[in-house]
Amino acid sequence: MKLNLKRIKAERIANGLTQADVAKALKITRSSYALRENGHTNWTIDNLTSFCKLIGLGPNEISIFFLDSPFEKTNKAG
Repeated sequence: MKLNLKRIKAERIANGLTQADVAKALKITRSSYALRENGHTNWTIDNLTSFCKLIGLGPNEISIFFLDSPFEKTNKAG
């Protein structure tokens, strides 16, 4: 599954947060966060969950950050 990194950045900005703000909440350096946001380092589920909490999203809303939602059921007929 791929993360929609543009959506992550957009949500960060929409919530008035800097990369430094998010990094502090995730307990990582700003440069480590920048690497994640730009797709050079993988996100952990803990990082993504903490990010969601920071911007006020619940656990059921985490799927907005996936390009192919792991929570959607597809019906592939023949």
